[in-house]
Amino acid sequence: MTTAADQPVTDLGSPFEIPDEELRTRALLALRQGRFDLAEKLLVGKDVDQAALVESLRIYQAELEIQNEELQRSYHQTQGALSRFMAFFNSLPMPELVVDGQGLVKEANEEARRLFGLRDTAFHQYFFVRLIDEPHRGPVIQALSQLRPDEPIDLHELRFRTKRNEVFIGDLHMVALPSEEDEGRRLLCAVVDRTEAVLQREALRESRERYRVIAEFSSDWEYWIGPDGRYRYVSPACTRLTGYPSAAFVADADLFRRLLHPDDRRHWERHLEAHLGDESGGIAPLELRIRHLDGHEHWIEHSCTPVFGESGDFLGRRGVNRDITELKRSREQLHFLAQHDALTGLPNRSLFRQRLEEAIPRTIRRGGETALLFLDLDRFKTVNDTLGHPVGDLLLKQVAARLMQSVRASDTVARLGGDEFVVISEDVQEPNDAAILAKRLLDLFATPFDVEGRELFLSLSIGIGIYPLDGADADTLIRHADIAMYRAKAAGRNGFRFFDPEMSEGAAERLRLEQELRNALLHNELMLEYQPQVSLPGGELCGVEVLCRWDHPRLGLLSPGHFLPLAHDIGVIDQLDLWVLEHACAQVAAWDRGGFTVPRLAVNLSVHRIQGDDVPEQIESILARTDLDPRRLELELTEASLMGSPTGTIANLERLGGLGIGLAVDDFGTGCSSLACIKHLAIRRLKIDRSFIERLMTRSDDEAIVQAVIGLARSLGLAVLAEGVETAAQAELLIREGCDEAQGYFFSKAVGPEELASRYC
Repeated sequence: MTTAADQPVTDLGSPFEIPDEELRTRALLALRQGRFDLAEKLLVGKDVDQAALVESLRIYQAELEIQNEELQRSYHQTQGALSRFMAFFNSLPMPELVVDGQGLVKEANEEARRLFGLRDTAFHQYFFVRLIDEPHRGPVIQALSQLRPDEPIDLHELRFRTKRNEVFIGDLHMVALPSEEDEGRRLLCAVVDRTEAVLQREALRESRERYRVIAEFSSDWEYWIGPDGRYRYVSPACTRLTGYPSAAFVADADLFRRLLHPDDRRHWERHLEAHLGDESGGIAPLELRIRHLDGHEHWIEHSCTPVFGESGDFLGRRGVNRDITELKRSREQLHFLAQHDALTGLPNRSLFRQRLEEAIPRTIRRGGETALLFLDLDRFKTVNDTLGHPVGDLLLKQVAARLMQSVRASDTVARLGGDEFVVISEDVQEPNDAAILAKRLLDLFATPFDVEGRELFLSLSIGIGIYPLDGADADTLIRHADIAMYRAKAAGRNGFRFFDPEMSEGAAERLRLEQELRNALLHNELMLEYQPQVSLPGGELCGVEVLCRWDHPRLGLLSPGHFLPLAHDIGVIDQLDLWVLEHACAQVAAWDRGGFTVPRLAVNLSVHRIQGDDVPEQIESILARTDLDPRRLELELTEASLMGSPTGTIANLERLGGLGIGLAVDDFGTGCSSLACIKHLAIRRLKIDRSFIERLMTRSDDEAIVQAVIGLARSLGLAVLAEGVETAAQAELLIREGCDEAQGYFFSKAVGPEELASRYC
């Protein structure tokens, strides 16, 4: 219901015809409505109570002032709220945009303006969908048209495009805003940048896919065992090794154990007990035999590592079973070749030495004696030179067979090389037992050998040494038996001799040499020469091996073989080793100062020296004094020195390797190296013994050993250097086989420092 005060004032009738009260009301209403002309017209000519009118106007003015204050206060509150909202709006870390019903951007916070490159005065005429990559605009346009109040819409992983044409990936959250009727429809669009998360997810997906492809096409059998001991994943390679599909192992956690060789199951069970619940790393590889469904066996190398979640939770273990059947076969072949004579199959010098050193402690424990018989084939060289090496090889095989027939199963028959054989006979009660054995061997050779239809007669010269009568250690016993053998030859061959102390010719001369060697270091009689080590096939200098000579005042220039054994015997080998090392390092530094660079210095180190507690500190001190980079020094250790090395020796080698010093195995192939030791010590290089190189062109078995060594080195990631290369044919064969480096007279003999520099500088 409306009142007169609510009705607009109209100009009806003469003011004289309107009652005063109504006239006054109309005039006040006209004033309130700003119709001052009408109010004046109404009041003209009418005797109106001016005081009452003024009072009404004053009341009206007060009402207007109150309303104005309320309006001002409301305005300021609205502006404050708006300022706070805009500050909040602009401080949001994600882009926020207000879009009208036509899709035009009406408002944008600072993050949106920065990300999309919108300018403050221009974005009001920019269509929102133009900020979205064209292939993704359709769903956005559809969502804009379907958006309803209180029903937000989320679109995920859209491709947005900035005004600088840069693309990023984000989620879009849209909600309808309350708005005035004259403003039309308003939408709030919030963009959450998901680029990094999407890229990480895609990278993870690609990584998983790559791992899946690699695992499924790898020849290695990969798996993941959970904390409960059950398989979570098994790669398809398991089928090739076992004949069973992956699902069989996932369904039956014990299948793997049952497929193992019975002798290896206990190893596997101990491995599980020790490591399945262990969250530490460093699990050593395990070599196992596993049975295929068709009955044959594979050798596998099993290794695994713990798996942890992002929060550190133990998730089990990932591992791999690698087929090492061929590698194992190669190792066994190389192991046999390293310990046996390739021609006759008898133990070689290395295995003979090992068995002799094992026999001595057994003799001590049991009592009694051990006989060592040195055998030399009389006039075998004549047969070889006359009928040729092939016939000589066949004859040697028959000799080996006869010797094996004439000894006990507990005895050892070995071939040292050429026409030299030895027999170790343990549990000898008296020297006459050895004499009986020697006579039996001589009688055995009375019958001729039949080689390709030829009757060939051979006889033996045998020297006998008895432990402990003729030597308290292996070296002495060997030396005395050898002397006795030569005495048997000198006596007319085809016979045997026991060692007699009077046979030790030169005992006085030896004592004199011992004293002279002790003084050699003091009198500067030792000198160093350097033999180049060159790369194949190019022949570039890649290192030198230092060799020590003794410029003896009476005997002239002596090679290492003439005095190093003596140095060992009299206990000056350590002093000699350090002297050679320091002077060689100083020479390399001198070459550097003169503009001639030798990439690598190879120095032989005795077993006794490497076992010293202070050897790492001494070598480090020498390197510091000579200012030589440790990485340019390579220490050569004989293969025999690595066998049965004590813990202290291994620790010393590890410390030297930690300094950057290289380690090489010298005379490789003559002993029985521990491949695990070679791998553990990070050996850089294997040096093929010169004895194999000498016979490389005449003996197929030596060529097989060289091929095996090169193949083994390649599989272990080691370099190979051949020693004693003397002919172009040897060098060409080594190049064909893939040998990395070589040294020998074919390239250069050992020379003095000045001559070496002049050749290669």
